[in-house]
Amino acid sequence: MITSGIELLNDCEAGLFRDAIYNTGLQDFDYWEKQVLADPRILANLLRLIGLDDYRLAWRCGWIIDHVSEISPHLLADKLPMLISLFLSSRNSSLLRHLSRILCQYRLPENSLGAIINRSYELIDSSEPVAVRVNAMQLLFNLTRLMPELKGELIAVIERLLEEESSAGFRNRSIRLLRQLRY
Repeated sequence: MITSGIELLNDCEAGLFRDAIYNTGLQDFDYWEKQVLADPRILANLLRLIGLDDYRLAWRCGWIIDHVSEISPHLLADKLPMLISLFLSSRNSSLLRHLSRILCQYRLPENSLGAIINRSYELIDSSEPVAVRVNAMQLLFNLTRLMPELKGELIAVIERLLEEESSAGFRNRSIRLLRQLRY
């Protein structure tokens, strides 16, 4: 069993780093948090692996990065361009869930806002899982703080989707955001 970040990095070539990620579960969150905080090379490896075509590996890396970003958002502040690029291009629903959640935590660069807005609208009005759609809706809501002119369109889209959607999670977040958008 790998017990430290140094071992993880040393074993990266042997594939043990990937194996450790594949076998990661909720019970391992504290372990990964400590490793990422102790050695920035661990985060660099996770960010390298998140962009691979391996669906499960990218999802697990996204999960770790998402949770670490909640505790230490400063670790990803300079990685936003890469995360935005992944958000704009990924077709991995599990990864999109985490990327959209991560992006909700940051002030996004103005030169990326148009693409992020378009992608978020695509995601909320799609067959993506509810968590992806709700996070994209939250991201759009957050952007109305910077761009109040988006409020009207977002209200209209949410109202239309509420008529079609039966998921409790989607309905609850939609109603909460509509209340905030209208005031």
